[in-house]
Amino acid sequence: MSKKLSLTIVIPCWNSAELLQKNLSSVIKAAKAASAKIIIIDDQSSDNSIEYLKSLKADFTLLTNPQNLGFGETVNRGVAAADSDLVVLLNTDVRPELDCFLNAMRYFEDPKVFAVGFNSNEGSMRVNWEKGLFHHFRGEGSEISLWASGGQAVFDRKKYLELGGMDPMYKPFYWEDTDLGYNAWKRGWKVVWGQDCHCVHDHQSSVIKGNFTKDFIYTTAQRNQFLFIWKNISDPSLLISHFFYLPLYLARYPKVVIQALQQLPIALRSRYKNKRYWKRRDQDILRLWK
Repeated sequence: MSKKLSLTIVIPCWNSAELLQKNLSSVIKAAKAASAKIIIIDDQSSDNSIEYLKSLKADFTLLTNPQNLGFGETVNRGVAAADSDLVVLLNTDVRPELDCFLNAMRYFEDPKVFAVGFNSNEGSMRVNWEKGLFHHFRGEGSEISLWASGGQAVFDRKKYLELGGMDPMYKPFYWEDTDLGYNAWKRGWKVVWGQDCHCVHDHQSSVIKGNFTKDFIYTTAQRNQFLFIWKNISDPSLLISHFFYLPLYLARYPKVVIQALQQLPIALRSRYKNKRYWKRRDQDILRLWK
């Protein structure tokens, strides 16, 4: 590597005291192995997360949001506060292995790499288009990834800021990282899956699942799926397919579609701002996983 890259670990925290007690020591060890700094941003926790963090003598920077901002804006604040070449975005329910961060940094020898997703034994991020919708899922057998999870990945900080970071349109959660990775592909960059970047991601302990109802989580995820399409998809054949099926989805899931339509102007403004930078066609990106 011609230049030794600097690294900062950014950890958003919201009602995560138990998870911090379980996982933070592993993060600190892995950060030391990579000579990385740590920034933790508390998003107005109502448990004892702040008290626990202040009781530690570990070397990290603690920031607190003046109000609850949600996942995307909290992460963006941490990335803005960093002064490094690379940033790791890490959820509080993730335990990295000692060499996880160090191994991930090596992938950035390729200047086109935007992000590296960590290996939590779930495979890389893949995509297909079916019945007018963009579907993402994990799968085996690919060294590239459609996007890198905002909870377990390392990003080129300069590119992250050029993309505008996580879009607050998706608040409070879901699809922000998919949107970010997809826009990186459309700009001509790439996202890879770091097979040797091992971590444990304890999804059963998710803060989201512990603080929101299943109906709210489902509705938010499906709403954001529509917003993602309206913001990012530009190939005429895909758009025709989407709008052909849209009346069906409106009939079946009126709450979801109506909530998305209420944010359509926001999605279109974001689309207008980003489209000048698009270099790849949607179909060409989708073919990478066929």
